[in-house]
Amino acid sequence: MSYTRTRLPMAALAFAALAGCGSYRAYEGPALPRAELARVQADPAFSAGLPVQVVLRKVDDREVPVSRSAVELPPGRHAFIVDCRLAETGSTTRFTIEAEVDAGADYRLEAEATAVGCERVELRRR
Repeated sequence: MSYTRTRLPMAALAFAALAGCGSYRAYEGPALPRAELARVQADPAFSAGLPVQVVLRKVDDREVPVSRSAVELPPGRHAFIVDCRLAETGSTTRFTIEAEVDAGADYRLEAEATAVGCERVELRRR
């Protein structure tokens, strides 16, 4: 019986974690085909114990909802505001990254950190 009790809360946690996995559309107008967009991925805002976490806060003039960890946007130059959190110290450092993205490409925001704090965040193509 305890198996059933623990299984339901774990399923609810898994569902909650997946709910924020969708991408945020960071552009005006009608939806564009995936091949015409770039996708930029950060870490989920609700991470389960990541030692270093990069949270995407804003793209250009659009705030990214906390429930979203990725954005889809048209190709070109964009400005990203990200927070880099270090779990061990509880410190958060904010970075602004300006980068060019290509249509159809996937990118990941990745942090370089030491025990003291986040050194930098870079946008890397996958």
